[in-house]
Amino acid sequence: MNHIKNRFVNFMNIPLKILFLLIILGSIGISFLCFINLSFKNTIYSIISSLIIFLICLLIGYFIYKLLKKGYSYKVILLIILLLSFALRLLYILLIDAEPFSDFQIIYNCGQKFALGDYSVFKGTSYIGRFSHLTILTIYFGMIIKVFPNPILVIKLINIILSTINVYIIYWISIELYEDKKRAIMISFIACTFPPFIFYNSVLCSENLAMTFFIGSIYLFLLVIKGKKGLRWIIASGLLLSIGNLFRMVGIVILIAYIFYLIICHENKKCIKMSILLIVSFLSPWITVNSILLKLNITEYPLWHGREPAITSVLKGTNIQSLGMWNKEDSQISEKYKFNYDKVQSVCELIIKKRLISTPLYKLIGFYIIKFIAQWSSGDFSGAYWSTGNLSILNSRFNLSTVLFFYSQLVYLILMIYVYIQLFNIKQYLDNKLISLLYIIFCGFGLFYLIIEQQPRYGYIISWVFVLLGNYYPDMKMLIPNIGVCKQKSKK
Repeated sequence: MNHIKNRFVNFMNIPLKILFLLIILGSIGISFLCFINLSFKNTIYSIISSLIIFLICLLIGYFIYKLLKKGYSYKVILLIILLLSFALRLLYILLIDAEPFSDFQIIYNCGQKFALGDYSVFKGTSYIGRFSHLTILTIYFGMIIKVFPNPILVIKLINIILSTINVYIIYWISIELYEDKKRAIMISFIACTFPPFIFYNSVLCSENLAMTFFIGSIYLFLLVIKGKKGLRWIIASGLLLSIGNLFRMVGIVILIAYIFYLIICHENKKCIKMSILLIVSFLSPWITVNSILLKLNITEYPLWHGREPAITSVLKGTNIQSLGMWNKEDSQISEKYKFNYDKVQSVCELIIKKRLISTPLYKLIGFYIIKFIAQWSSGDFSGAYWSTGNLSILNSRFNLSTVLFFYSQLVYLILMIYVYIQLFNIKQYLDNKLISLLYIIFCGFGLFYLIIEQQPRYGYIISWVFVLLGNYYPDMKMLIPNIGVCKQKSKK
């Protein structure tokens, strides 16, 4: 059995090296393309501003590192990081008071109607009726709007609290993964300063709510796998995953990753029982909440089955001309056929089949490689764009999001290099199968996003995986194992 697991780990390592190399090259390429589109003056401003922000974070990181070297209490250092996390996020939303726009504005407006008792936003061909997976987010907005006089600020403050909790949970996940408190502290610092984790607190998106429940589920799952918690905690893990899924319905990908990991990498004979408990605990809240909403006549459609079939997202994802992103041609299919669910489903299937069959194989492969790179090479996962809108500094032509984007690309590129280096540490995966779970989750989302419509924002929900995979506190003796031997020889 161990032989099979080792073969799987070695096999998985090869494509991962290729995928992360593509991400690194893509990150460099996207940054270069942005430089070309800027004037020389704005390019200089972007570089200087990005480097200043980066150096400030680097100095803070060095300060944390020195505290570790001097033997300060881990609890004290972690408290400093958590306070810094909260302060950075609060400062960001106060300085950059951006209003929701685009899809988020529509969802927020629907929340306002729900607060007034208007349930029509969930029915017929309304936006939420078409995309019913946004129902719980809309209700959440509506409840806050009904209670608080300044709901947008309250939503952002809740985002900050949850984001700070994420840093804390990531610390404990790191402890379980590596059993190294120094490494866990540095990982929590990276999570504290990771640009998307800061930017998205200003965005009224479902990911801010779902992420905390997802990583909480991961933490409990690891505790059960390591035998520190009993099987009842696997139920708690499934419940947390389901709650997160109610806000951002991609939890099924993590559920499948759990089961796949249990089958391939876990030696415990209770794998089947654990898998069943996970599935039941995941589905129960989902089905229960859906039934309650339908019975109260709040919604018209199931949470997983809106008026517009999910295949329309797959249709957009196969459009080579738009690089698999949103495009007007595909988005109007439902309207064209008067939102007839079966007809739209049938037409989309025919178009998808035609595109896949008629496109030359080399062009199809090239398209999906480019689509993968575009999905994962944006260092801020579009957080700078969504959190700043039309805000600007210095002058009207100089967009704040440009500075934040270049800073994010710099941080992300360094982060990816750290992750890439760890892929060459094969012994790490053979000795510690838990790390394989993170790569399985990433691969699951990678495949899922190759199928559906491509948006950099979609990757934000699992960006914490990249933070957890790097070694930001390397042991120099491990890197240079012969130093001690050389010194002994020199003495002789």
